[in-house]
Amino acid sequence: MAGLGNLKEIKGVRGAIYRAGQTAFAMRAAANFAALQRETNGRKPSVTAVVVGRNDDYMSDFIHRLHATIAWNSRYLVDEIIFVEWNPPADRELLSPALAKEFAKLRAYVVAPEIHQAISKNRHIPLLEFHAKNVGIRRAGTDWIVATNADAVFGPDIMRKILQTELSDDVVWSAQRIDINWREGRETPVGLFDLMRYKRIIPYHPLGTGEFAFAGRKLWERARGYDESLARHRIGVDKRGVAQMISHGARTERAGLVFHMAHPTSCTEVETKHQGEWASWEDVPYENDPNWGLAELHETEIAERVWVLK
Repeated sequence: MAGLGNLKEIKGVRGAIYRAGQTAFAMRAAANFAALQRETNGRKPSVTAVVVGRNDDYMSDFIHRLHATIAWNSRYLVDEIIFVEWNPPADRELLSPALAKEFAKLRAYVVAPEIHQAISKNRHIPLLEFHAKNVGIRRAGTDWIVATNADAVFGPDIMRKILQTELSDDVVWSAQRIDINWREGRETPVGLFDLMRYKRIIPYHPLGTGEFAFAGRKLWERARGYDESLARHRIGVDKRGVAQMISHGARTERAGLVFHMAHPTSCTEVETKHQGEWASWEDVPYENDPNWGLAELHETEIAERVWVLK
């Protein structure tokens, strides 16, 4: 019985530590959010957020998550959103026209399936995420660009840091990823309470996470974006891109927390073939073609602020 009592005591201590951690986390989030609401900054940088996706079943509620993150991220920080719809399925409607109607700040580029087929070397990956991000980065219309994901919410501390800092062309800002619970099919906006409780804390890495890489246009252009020789990979390509910028004379700094809406197909939940092969971030620099980001392709406008690349 003594052993059972000890086990209960250990579980009780662990539970108390967990609750204390959650409480401290919530208090920090609330304090940062309150400070963000109060602060003004006359030197606000002009920022483009690049996100990518396609109308498939990778996440059944992808469009709801995308709407929620665009609304939150553009409320305080983002001035322009570029959505790259890569390799759209032939039997589904395009997402881009409706998004452009919904968000006046959004431009969209549709990359035709034949382009994907010519580039991809892994039949299990229908979306070459970082090739798609290069398309958006190359076409951004602001001095500062953040490559992010459709299910990523910028923490108030990130937005405060970017707004308060004298930004430099030689710094790439990285973030620590925090997984938060998000009910499948939810259509309500992101709110403070969503950021006050975590599901999982991902340890910080100096090269950051695919949910957040913020740098100046000049630095992205100097590095020529993410490595386009990787046509079989997804995981690790984000860190490799930041390592590339460091190899071109930049340094990385931590901006804060980025919140990822948990879903069952995430690499932190399960391993699947669609996640592709792992990329190394050690053998840099790499050298992309001068036309990286499909810069040489013809753009045909098919709707207001929506273009198809062919």
